[in-house]
Amino acid sequence: MQLHRLALVSLVAIACSDYGFGDDKDVNGPDTGGSADTADTADTADIDDDGPPPTVITDDCVTDTEASFSPGEIYVLSYEPTSASGTLTAGVSGWYHVYDFSLAESGASQTNEVSYLRIGNARRPGGEPYWANCEDEWIVDDLDNDGLASGTRVYTGTFWLEAGDNTLTLNHYCPLYMDGYCPEFHETSDSGQTCDAGAANSVHFNGEGLCLQRLDLPEP
Repeated sequence: MQLHRLALVSLVAIACSDYGFGDDKDVNGPDTGGSADTADTADTADIDDDGPPPTVITDDCVTDTEASFSPGEIYVLSYEPTSASGTLTAGVSGWYHVYDFSLAESGASQTNEVSYLRIGNARRPGGEPYWANCEDEWIVDDLDNDGLASGTRVYTGTFWLEAGDNTLTLNHYCPLYMDGYCPEFHETSDSGQTCDAGAANSVHFNGEGLCLQRLDLPEP
């Protein structure tokens, strides 16, 4: 697990703490009930506020605000630690599609590098995403099992960011699966790398690949 230096980039994102299933959530948007098509790619000019954007973008991402993330990188495992947090300092408040370089990095050697973000602040303390594909969460699937091209950015959710400090929390998917939620994201082709096997399946978030694309949605 390679740690990266703190990155100042033109971007924005937000996420927060633990999940609370069954609680009312104020997301002002629909639950899609399913994950986005991982085969889709987007040009940054094709932002659509009618639903989640394509899962990956391969062009140069044009960001809509400046932000910094500290520390340079955080990571989680399928077992402890299953969550880790950092501070995202944003320049402009608003709703943003949050992209980063793939959160999974081990290819087929770790097949359940699956995760989700919360980005919390004074306006949205729970840090829920606008759209969800698993209860209240937007699950980021392990997209590098078959390899991803260098420079590919992966959609991690749509979040409200406040100008100033936001708390971004990276959470591993395996605790959700172990609690009986959303088994469709669990890859069982390698029995030694399942959530039940206690394999590492590390997931990493860093500031170097962040890209924030603003969209016009009702303020929370």
